[in-house]
Amino acid sequence: MQADLIEDVLCGPAQMFGGSRLGDEELIQLACEEFKGQSFCIVRNWMMLDLLLSDTQEREVRKQGLQPTVLFINHAVFDNEARVQTGDGFITGYQKDFHGCFFESEDALYILAGRGARKHVSLPAFQALSAYANVGITA
Repeated sequence: MQADLIEDVLCGPAQMFGGSRLGDEELIQLACEEFKGQSFCIVRNWMMLDLLLSDTQEREVRKQGLQPTVLFINHAVFDNEARVQTGDGFITGYQKDFHGCFFESEDALYILAGRGARKHVSLPAFQALSAYANVGITA
């Protein structure tokens, strides 16, 4: 059952999104200049996951000034605070803001490079993906 949920998240239909078209080195240089003093990470092969939560769970998330959306990242390009290694994948915390190719969670700004996707995901599917990806994010 969990394998089916994960497969649907990773391989099922999704809305395609485009991030920055700049190359990695150019993005790193620009981000280091523009976001000096701010925690940021440049990512590729990403997917925004809009979590389908119960009304109570969604109210709790929104009460914190956040949206019930997380970013599933397959490839970290650069993290200015070295929290993740280049090439690592992970899931962010809930969305604080989203504008163009910038996704901000509670803890960092993520610069979305290249193509990505966005889709709605059930809580059981998200939990299965989190367990599979071995990350500690839970809704």
